[in-house]
Amino acid sequence: MEQRIASLRRRFRSLGVANFLVKRLSNIRWLCGYTGSNGILLVTGRDAHFITDGRYTNQAREQIRGAQVHIYSGGANVADAFIKELKTNRTIKFRGRIGIEAPFMTVDFYQLLKRTFPNCGLMETENIIEDLMMRKDESEIKSIRKAVKITDEVFKAILPQIKPGAIERDLAAEIIYLSMKSGAQNAFDPIIASGPRSALPHGIASDRKIGKNEFVTVDMGCFLDGYPSDMTRTVVVGRANPKQREIYQLVHEAQARAIAAVKSGARCSDVDAVARDYITGAGYGDNFTHGLGHGLSLEVHGRPTVSKISKTVLKPGMVVTIEPGIYIDGFGGVRIEDDVLVTENGCEVLNRTPKDLIEL
Repeated sequence: MEQRIASLRRRFRSLGVANFLVKRLSNIRWLCGYTGSNGILLVTGRDAHFITDGRYTNQAREQIRGAQVHIYSGGANVADAFIKELKTNRTIKFRGRIGIEAPFMTVDFYQLLKRTFPNCGLMETENIIEDLMMRKDESEIKSIRKAVKITDEVFKAILPQIKPGAIERDLAAEIIYLSMKSGAQNAFDPIIASGPRSALPHGIASDRKIGKNEFVTVDMGCFLDGYPSDMTRTVVVGRANPKQREIYQLVHEAQARAIAAVKSGARCSDVDAVARDYITGAGYGDNFTHGLGHGLSLEVHGRPTVSKISKTVLKPGMVVTIEPGIYIDGFGGVRIEDDVLVTENGCEVLNRTPKDLIEL
């Protein structure tokens, strides 16, 4: 953990700051190990200080590495308690400009900092820690592998239950149950979208009953040791008609081509273009309505983004999803998604679930 805090501290000069205030809980977890739901971390040029309330006294002292723990009580909110700690605790020595995570800073807290420390100055930043998190170490990759394995196993278990008359919401509940039974936490509400609803990229499970000869898209994932998996498969309940088969094979091929383009040094926008250009060439460019993928970190949707506007260059240790799709209103849609590890010599697809068209 100390190495991670040091990696943030090495950014201070280029950012023009002497301290950095961390409010995003997943970033705090990555920097110093804390998994609770309340706290603020201040990283100075010499040390680091974490403050939380009395509910987390034991947890913080057990988990925090590389930072001093400060506990407050009395019902104050964490921002007010943090300011009080800075003003009264002489062990916390900081001066100079403070870097802040602008997307996670409330206006109230921002104004409070400006009033309390008018001579320090606030530097609004974005994605500083998230960028540091993009390249995973071996322990992080191991956790993602374990989460992916659970998702593969849960999908295999749920597959026989995808049949005519099954209710989307029931299947989603079963996915959550089986994931938790395996020791994982649900990463997001599973997407179970059948028939025309499979044209909804984020078609959260409804009360709809699955019919015969329909597409069913299943998007699911879990957290294990704080790290997520995210996988999508689309199946046909019954026999696929020619149109369904055409769309499925296009998405399947687009994904295969994009995965083949994933390697160290490749630009994310170029990888996106491989899949997008193939789908566009087949006449369905307007039906591919989202980016090709996203990074996996302590958040399901992390950096880097894999899209046509992304400027990120892939490097070994990054884990991204590759998930092209075609969605046709009133007819249905297909998405196929895998979690992919960038390696020195190319990439590794972490999922083991087959991707050939499944007709149930």
